[in-house]
Amino acid sequence: MDVVDAGAISAIETEICVNVAQLYVLGRSHYHFAVRQNNRSWRQKISRLYYAAYNVSRAVRLCINGEYSVDSSDHKRIETLPDDFPNRNRYANRLGALRDDRNLCDYDHTARLTDLVVGVNDAAELVQQFLKDAQGYLKRRGVNL
Repeated sequence: MDVVDAGAISAIETEICVNVAQLYVLGRSHYHFAVRQNNRSWRQKISRLYYAAYNVSRAVRLCINGEYSVDSSDHKRIETLPDDFPNRNRYANRLGALRDDRNLCDYDHTARLTDLVVGVNDAAELVQQFLKDAQGYLKRRGVNL
C-alpha cells in the first residue's frame, strides 16, 4: 500500500526545487550586495559573502538530502557538501574559514582586516566560484535557476 501517491510525490519534489531555487537566489543576492561594497567596509563585505555561500550551501543540502534548518547550529554545516560536488575539498576547507572570518567580523570589536584568514578579495573570488559551481550542480539535478 502506498502512503503517498505519485502525484503527491511529484508535487513535493516540485516544491523542494522551488525552495532550493529561492535559497540559491537569496545567496546570489547577498553576493551581489557584497561585491558592490568598498573594501573599506570589509566587515560587512565578509559577512554578506559568507551569507551568500551559506544560503547556497543550504540550497545544495536541501536539494540532495532534504535538509533544512533555521537553527544556529546549521552554520557549522556550511562546508558539508555532497561527495560529487565540484571542488568539494577546496570548498570544505575554505568555507569553514570564511565562517570563522564572518564571526570575527560580526562579533569581535577588536578585529582588524589583517586578522582575516581568507581576506576580502579572496573571499569574493571563492564565493563567486562556489555560486557558479553550485548553479551547474543544481541545474544538473533539475532545479530551474
